[in-house]
Amino acid sequence: MAMCKRTSLLLLFTILLFLTLASPAAAFGAGNIASIAKIEGRNWRHGDVEDTLKTLLALRGGKWTAMNVRRVYFGNWLRDYSQALDVGTLKSVNKDTIRILVWVLSFLSFGYATGEFEVTEERLGVYRPEEHIDNPKDYADNMDARHYDPRLRPPVHPAELAIDPLTGMKNYIANETGGWATSTGYVKHSLTRSIHFGRLYTSGGTGIAGREGDLCEALRCLGQALHCLEDFSAHSNYVELVLRELGFHSVFTHTGRVFPLVTGTFGAVDFLHSVLGEAQDKFSQTEVDELDNVLGEAHEQQKKSERSGQKSVLQGLLQQIPNLGGLSGDADRLEAQSNAKEMENMHISPQQSRGPAGAGAVPLSGGFDPAKTARDIYPILEFRDKVMRCIEETIEQIPGLSALVEKISETLSLFILSLLAPFVRPIIAQASLELKMGSSAVVDSSAAHQYEPWTVPTCTDPTHSLLSKDHFSNKLNTPAGESTPGRTPPPR
Repeated sequence: MAMCKRTSLLLLFTILLFLTLASPAAAFGAGNIASIAKIEGRNWRHGDVEDTLKTLLALRGGKWTAMNVRRVYFGNWLRDYSQALDVGTLKSVNKDTIRILVWVLSFLSFGYATGEFEVTEERLGVYRPEEHIDNPKDYADNMDARHYDPRLRPPVHPAELAIDPLTGMKNYIANETGGWATSTGYVKHSLTRSIHFGRLYTSGGTGIAGREGDLCEALRCLGQALHCLEDFSAHSNYVELVLRELGFHSVFTHTGRVFPLVTGTFGAVDFLHSVLGEAQDKFSQTEVDELDNVLGEAHEQQKKSERSGQKSVLQGLLQQIPNLGGLSGDADRLEAQSNAKEMENMHISPQQSRGPAGAGAVPLSGGFDPAKTARDIYPILEFRDKVMRCIEETIEQIPGLSALVEKISETLSLFILSLLAPFVRPIIAQASLELKMGSSAVVDSSAAHQYEPWTVPTCTDPTHSLLSKDHFSNKLNTPAGESTPGRTPPPR
C-alpha cells in the first residue's frame, strides 16, 4: 500500500512537471526576458513561463488577460524573495524591515502594491527549502531555525537526505512517507488551494464571476506551484543526467561515483551567489542598492521640479481624466507628510536610526520603526494604485487617451518614488549595514563545502551555487529552459 501511494505521488509529480515543461520556458531568476531582447528564447527566467499562459485558455474558455498573468507571476515572484527571510538575515534585521524592502521592490516590478499585490507577512512567508526543491542538508547549521521565526523549518532528519530507491531521487524531493516536508507535497498543497479558490470564484452558477479576491488568490497559489516546478530543471542535476543518457559521458553530475537525481544545498555562500548572480544578469548592483538609487534620484528630480515651479504638474494631469480630479487633494496631503518625514530624518542620529536587530526587536525611541513605516507608506502606494486602476477603467470607455495615460504614469511614478524616499531609504541604510557586518567570516566558514563533489567520492549533496542554472552565464541555462521532449529550439 505504501509503495502504491509513493508510486502515485511520483506519477502526480511527473505529470505536473511535464505540464509545466510543455511550455517553452522552465525557470530560474526572478523576472522575465523582454520579447525584443536578443536572448529571448535562449535564456530563461521564472517570468517567462507565465508569459506562455497567454497562449492557453483561461477560466470560462476566455483568454488570459495581462493582469491575470501578472497575478500568477506575483505568487511565483514572492517565492524567490521569501529567501530574504532566513536565519542569516533574521539574526541581524527586523523581519518587518525586510518585508518593506521586498514590498517596494514588488511595486517597481508589478506597478501595483496594494490589494492582491500587497506583500503581506503571510504571502511573503519565509525561506522553506521544499518550495525551491533545495537540499536541506546542514540547514541553519543543524540548529532549530524556528527560534528566529516559527515558520522556518525544524532541524533536518538524516533520512531526508537519503536516496529513495524507487525514484532515484532524494527523499526530500518526492518521498512523502517519512513525515518530512517535500516539494511534491508543497506543489500539491499549492495546486489544491488554487483549485479551491478557483471553484469559489466560478461557483456563482449564473455565469457571473465570484469575488475578485478568490480569483486573485487562486492565481497567486498557481504561481507559487509553478515556481517549485520550474526549479526542478533549474536547481537539480536533471539536465546533466539527461546529457549523460544521450552519450555525453564527460558531463559532471555534481555527485560522487553514484548518479542520483539531486538538488543543491542552500547555505550562506549560495545566498550571496544567488543575489549577486541575479544582479549581474540585470547589469546592476544588488537590488536593494539599486532601489536606493532609484528612490534617491526620483526624490531629487521631484524636488528640482518643485524649485522650478512645476509642483502642480501631476495635479493638472489628474484633472484631465474623469473621476481623478478629486485625487489632487490626496496628492497634496501625502506630499506634506513625506516632507515632514524628511525633516524628521534630519534630527535622528545614526545610533537612533539603527535600533536593535532581530525578528522580535523593538526599535529605539526616536529611531526608524519598520512596522510604523509600513503603515506610513501604505497610503502612498494605495494612492498610486487607485489612480492607475481608475485610469485602466476609464481608458476602455474613452478612446485616444493613451498618450495622456503614459504621461500620467511616468509623472505619477516619479511622484510616488519621491514620496517613498524619506520613509524607505533610512531602513535601506540600516539593513545594508547590518547585513554587511560579519559576512566575510560566514563565507570563509562555508566555502569548503562547495568542492565536496570533487573531493568526497560518496558525496550526493552538491551546493546550489555550483549546481543551479539560474543565471545566463551558466552554459546549461539554455538546455534547462528548453528541456521539453520534442520541442524545437529557437534558431541560433
